[in-house]
Amino acid sequence: MVQEVDFTDGESLLRPDWKEIALCLKDLKIRTNLLTHGADLTEDKIHELVNAGVTCVGISIDGLKESHDFMRRCTGAFNRTLHSIDLMKKIGIKFNVITTVTSQNIDEMPALMAVLQQHGTDAWRLQSLIPAGRVKDSKELTIENKTILKIGQFIRENKKSAHEKGLEIIAADGLQYIFEEEKAATHSPWLGCPAGWCTCGITSDGKVKGCLSMPDELIEGDLRKHSLWDIWFNPESFAYNRKFTQNQLGDNCVSCDMRESCKGGCSSNSYTANGAFHNDAYCFYHLSGNMR
Repeated sequence: MVQEVDFTDGESLLRPDWKEIALCLKDLKIRTNLLTHGADLTEDKIHELVNAGVTCVGISIDGLKESHDFMRRCTGAFNRTLHSIDLMKKIGIKFNVITTVTSQNIDEMPALMAVLQQHGTDAWRLQSLIPAGRVKDSKELTIENKTILKIGQFIRENKKSAHEKGLEIIAADGLQYIFEEEKAATHSPWLGCPAGWCTCGITSDGKVKGCLSMPDELIEGDLRKHSLWDIWFNPESFAYNRKFTQNQLGDNCVSCDMRESCKGGCSSNSYTANGAFHNDAYCFYHLSGNMR
């Protein structure tokens, strides 16, 4: 049974039938979230989201003004997005801010956190840049090992105090086991990549893959040819996760004491960085030296 659908990847609100799809999901009592750059939200558009049953809106803010506008290739995008946050706070729709951390913006995180707190943000998700697509050719945005370590250290130093002030900092995939207590498998927030286990992604043209962050060569099926049911329950689908064994772990993960539960980290990070699964080169736990 489908419990949640997220509109994501690209700009969701550019799709002319987004509201029709959201209303259908609402009728089916399926929770719906939507990711947007947020620079063009108006009060009317936010009320549309509410009436269509959208439960939570994810807003992308990738650094302070200069960095964010550079990432978006749009002057003024940062200020317009903050205005959208103020409107969502006023209207009362739940939202969170998602920041893709790069070598360019990593040192802006303390100042950005202060800005988000000033604008009443309740949840802030930090994720490292996935080395895919055009970003591979960008010297400004290249992710480095020291960047991953800085992200983890920032979360370690600020998560508790931010929580006390009403801001929940959320660590995305690849940043697992930032805190020592998270290593306990019984309550770990990270038990391996969920692609093909409890999640999958559908592209705008109906292709199905485990996660929308993965390259297009990792397609499991096409909804124009087969039903989602048939693709999902095909015993050969999502084999990289469903047929995982520890002998598939790469050099970054094979000696890790968390390999049994983690299973090699974020699949998108691993595959885009080195062409293989279960070998996440951007794992905070690995890079911070907590190996045994």
